[in-house]
Parts: sequence; C-alpha cells; structure tokens
Amino acid sequence: MSREQAGPLTASKLFKSATFWTFLRGGAAAAAVWILFTAWGRWDIPGVDVADPLMYTNAGNLVFWVVWMMALVVLAPVAGRAWCGVCPLGTLNELAARWGFSRPFPRILRNSYLKAAALVGTVLLLGLGRIHHYPAATAYYAAAWAILAVAMGAVFAGRSLCSYVCPVGGVLALYARAAPTVMAVRATETCVTCTGRECVRGSEHWLHMALGRLRSALRIRRHPCPVNLKVWEMEGAERCLLCFNCMRACPLDNVKLALRSPFSSVWNERYPRLSDTVLAAAVMGFLLLSFSRFWPALQDILALPVSALAGVTGAALARPLYLFWVGFALPLVILVTPSLFVGWGRSLHRQPVNDPGEGGQKGRRVFPVRLWLARQSAGGGERGGEDDEERLVNGNDSVLGLATVLMPSVVPVLLGGHLALAAVKLNAKVAYIGLAAADPTGIRTYMAIEELGILPRPGLLLPLAALRPLSAFLVAGGTALSLLAILKIARREAVPVLPYLVQGVVIGACFAGGLIHWLF
Repeated sequence: MSREQAGPLTASKLFKSATFWTFLRGGAAAAAVWILFTAWGRWDIPGVDVADPLMYTNAGNLVFWVVWMMALVVLAPVAGRAWCGVCPLGTLNELAARWGFSRPFPRILRNSYLKAAALVGTVLLLGLGRIHHYPAATAYYAAAWAILAVAMGAVFAGRSLCSYVCPVGGVLALYARAAPTVMAVRATETCVTCTGRECVRGSEHWLHMALGRLRSALRIRRHPCPVNLKVWEMEGAERCLLCFNCMRACPLDNVKLALRSPFSSVWNERYPRLSDTVLAAAVMGFLLLSFSRFWPALQDILALPVSALAGVTGAALARPLYLFWVGFALPLVILVTPSLFVGWGRSLHRQPVNDPGEGGQKGRRVFPVRLWLARQSAGGGERGGEDDEERLVNGNDSVLGLATVLMPSVVPVLLGGHLALAAVKLNAKVAYIGLAAADPTGIRTYMAIEELGILPRPGLLLPLAALRPLSAFLVAGGTALSLLAILKIARREAVPVLPYLVQGVVIGACFAGGLIHWLF
C-alpha cells in the first residue's frame, strides 16, 4: 500500500497546537525530574540486610524500568515512535541543537550500529551491575543519557541522539514497521510544486498585539522535522518520530496522520541497511536472555560455547561472555545462518565441474570455500535520504544482502515476545504505583510489607488464568506473522523459504518455551 493510498485519520487541532505539545513535553520532563529526584542516591535501606529492597517500591525505579520501558513496547505497535516526539531526552537534544554548533553528524555513524552497541551495553549493565535493582543506579544511568543528549545537541544538528544513538529509539524504530499510523501527504503534487518547503526548513511569523497605545510583537517559530525527513518521499515509518512538526509547519495543510494496514510494511517495503540487522540481533539477544532465565535446559544449551571456553577464559569472564554471546553474538548467528545456507547452495549450483584428470575420469564437484559474503556490486536501488546512512544495495546476491532483506520477517516474532514480556511485567508490578505515589522513596512501603507485615503485597492486575492465554497468544501470533512475512518476502526475492521458516520457528519456540516455564 502506498502512502497516498493510506486511509486518512482525522487530525484534530490539538496535534497542531504548540501549546499542547509544550504541555505534553513539559509534563514528560517533569516526570523525568521526579524520577531522578526520588531515585537519586538511594541504594538500600540502612539496617535492612537485603541487597535490593527498593527495586519495586521506589517510585523512580518502578516508573523507569516497569511502567515506562514496558509501556513503550505496548505503545509501539499502535503508534510507532510517537513517544520519541515527547521524550525528555529528545527534547533536551533538540533544544540544545537549536543553539549549538549544528555540525552534521559523521556519515560513517549514520546507521543503527551505535544504537545496537548502546543496547548491548545496557544489557551488560543489567546483567552484570543489576542497575535495574537499585534506584540510585537507575538515576545515574538516566542522568548520563541526559548529559549525552545535551552534549550531542550542542555539537550536532537536529535530533542526533534520537536518530543514531538512543537504544530505545532503535527498538521502537524496529517495531514501528508494524504500526498502522504514519505521517503522509494528501497530494504529492502539492509538495513537489511547493517552493517554501517549510516542513524541512521551518518557518516563522510575527504575532502583533496592541492594547491602546501599547504595541508588541511576538515571533512564533515553526520548527522543521528534527530528523531531516521529507514527508512527501519518506519510505517507511522507522525514522519518523511522529512529532507533528511537519504538520504544524506546512502552510498548505497538506500533511496528515494516516492509517495503513498493520504489519504491511514488514513484507511490502525493503530495508537495505545492514545495521538494522545488527540492531535486530541486539533486541533478540535481550529477549533470549529474558526468557531463558526461566528455562534452565535452554540456558544450558545456549551456554555451551561459553562453558567450553571456561578453562581458557577463567570463571571471572564466564558471566560477561555469556551475556555477550546470548545477548548479541548468537542472535546475529541466528539471523545470518539461513542466508549462509542459501548462499552455500547457490555457490554449489554455480561451481563448475572439474575437467577430467589424466586418468580420463570426470573430476568431482569441489565444495566452495567462498560463501558470497561480498556486497553486491551492481543492481538494485539504494535507499535515498539526506543523511547518507550506511547502505547495502537492495539485492539478494550476497549473504549479507539476503540477511538484510529478510530481516524484517523477524520483527513480528520479536514484537510478540516483547509484548508478552511487557504484559507479564506490567501485570505483576504496576499495582505498586499506588503505593509509590504515597511513598515515593519506597522505604516505608518496603518496611510495612516485608519487615512489619502490616501491608499486603500488591497483587496481579489479571489472574494467571487470563494472563496465560494472553501472553501465549502474543508469542504465537508474532511467530505466525513472522512465518507469513517470510513466505511473502521469500516469494518476492525468489529465495528458498525453508531455512528462514526454520529460523522463525526456532526463535518463536525459544520464547514460547521460556514463557511456558515462567507462567505455566
């Protein structure tokens, strides 16, 4: 479905109101400050011999890791990257960029590699430092990102943090491919003939006011797209922040919020960036680590390579190696292996039969050593865009090209697993919000529940009898949609479907097995 064919969704005047967005972003910034204030410096409770007593009772820690992180996953398949338009870090980054040096971001880094590295780094911090167990560590982690947002905004133009560094933005960009909401234009011809291009350049006008003899003028600035997108030729929604800047800036009222078929872009649009495949591997690694904790047999299987190296690396490196292997390296292997098989089969097909030897007998077919890992040198069109991101030619003549073209097919199963994880977490811990509002530090709440026993522990929002089929449906539905995407993309690219079907089933089985051992 093209963007012009997407069904219209009436955008209220609220979306065009600068006051509304100022209020919304101001509220998000106030919530972020509140999180920092309630969590800052709070590691434990003096006199309580428990390592992490404030993990869920402290308001800042609870809101950051449970409510915010998990709720964003629930929001993504509906509204894509809409949170990015409200995020306090993005707002800081954009405000700093308006008065900064406005340098272009280095071309070599205009991809998803930094987002994948930041996500893997966060997983290592969670696994080794358990920063999500301690409010103080959470506050320091969030503060470090705030400082980075200001520093990058002071140097680079636009929302460089959101576009190239933020791991949350990277995860939401992957899941935005499933979202039905996109920014679109009403008539492409109107944009082509437009000379002002206010949606890209921004605009300003003066509001003149008078009271008797008193005269004043207020300059009103309509800011352009913070990630430098051209809405009339934008492909996909993974980079759009849904900040509505283009809608507010367009003087011709030619920009609208539109609807498309959910998941349609997963199998209809092509994504040539190899860095997105690396990011998908990091997301899959986080989910594998989360689900395998409840399935000891799977955990032992995943740890086999690390266990084999234990005698060489030593016990001290076992945990970091396991986190890196399962959290990134193994998922990358899973994503590339089907394409290796396809490339190997093609190489066999293309390998010429040896000439007869001196004995006059026909030589045997030699197994290929080269597996067509080189990038395609010609053919196909490259992704457009002013940011000149790292590109991979839109073709399937190489293993890396195959893995990249087929990468969107794993998005539904990753989203299904992540939604199931979010459902379980929110169901178990969101009831603590009422207690956290009454006691933001969480000290009195913990003492009343665990030490004195005068306050009951908050229960589940949904009973297990309702949560089990819901979470199972999410994982099964995500797996089924991934298999459907594999069939559609493989047919379009004329590649064997079986290796990729096995890939989708293996990923879904890992999530389903972990979920069964967790809830059932």
